Amino acid sequence: MKNDATARPQANQAPARLSKGDFVTALRKQLQEAAKAGETSVDVRAATLHSDVGVYPARGHSMPTCCTVMYEEMQPGDEILLTPPGGKGPTLLVRYKFPR
Repeated sequence: MKNDATARPQANQAPARLSKGDFVTALRKQLQEAAKAGETSVDVRAATLHSDVGVYPARGHSMPTCCTVMYEEMQPGDEILLTPPGGKGPTLLVRYKFPR
């Protein structure tokens, strides 16, 4: 029997790149669910949001895009609770307040 390496997935292949829209959709869904539940705010950590959308940690991750979306979705009254070194990283923590 031949060992056909092309038939097996490569462990070192990077996952498909996630788009900005993927993160926007996931974040807005979290915000909508928290608002419907009557929360006054919701804290979102970048690592958790990224994991909800796609594999993290993984080679070729999209953490910079995830963090950019989190910053761009902020509105007056929202707070950055934890900023990672360099501004973008898995520890970024933002409190989004309601109503939005």
